[in-house]
Amino acid sequence: MKISVVIPLYNKEKYVKRAINSVLNQTYQEFEIIVINDGSSDNSEAKVKEINDNRIKLITQENAGVSAARNRGIKEAKYELIAFLDADDAWKPQFLETIQRLRNNYPQAGIYGTAYEFQMPNGKKIPANSNSISNTDWEGIIDDYFKASIKNNLLCASAVAITKKVFNDVGYFTVGMTRGEDLDMWLRIVMKYQVAFSNKICSIYHQDADNRACNNNVVYSQSFVSKAEDFYKEHINYKKKEFIF
Repeated sequence: MKISVVIPLYNKEKYVKRAINSVLNQTYQEFEIIVINDGSSDNSEAKVKEINDNRIKLITQENAGVSAARNRGIKEAKYELIAFLDADDAWKPQFLETIQRLRNNYPQAGIYGTAYEFQMPNGKKIPANSNSISNTDWEGIIDDYFKASIKNNLLCASAVAITKKVFNDVGYFTVGMTRGEDLDMWLRIVMKYQVAFSNKICSIYHQDADNRACNNNVVYSQSFVSKAEDFYKEHINYKKKEFIF
């Protein structure tokens, strides 16, 4: 089974070749790469064009945000299984091989993910929360996504793959949400589907990027936390109405 790899790109000229090369160096080679240049004003597009591989498709659009870029990639994808990689992150060589194995072993799952690590500017590598599941190599269905995400979020936008069927069911990434759009998506998926996960660290979340979303000022009303609070209030009001006779 081939995999579509979607890379949203916005002003990451220093990092995008690192991301693409990490895909090209995968042990599993059945893929296409869709780079969505979301209105970059630097030399990001030129950096992509420097890489000569006919599996790379570069699409340029006006700047609309990371959610819009990911959604465009989903629509352009030729294959059912879609993996995501931010342009300032990278995969270890076994990422797609691991995702493909999870897909084969747990076809009922709605999202497939691997453990990831933070790489600091000084080169230090810090594992995320994979040890909250097991201290040894482990793959399977997560019993409690929320419990497994207490220390750090279990799923990372650069370490997951999702099928088109799931997007058609739960919807696409929310456009206009300035922070936490990935958490919003994971929540919608885990409320309806199982999570298949590998405890093996296969993705690198680089902390040296100049313009990560977490470094920017965010309008609170457009953040995931605000949306989660609205969801909670609506849920509480609904439960209260159940007890009104």
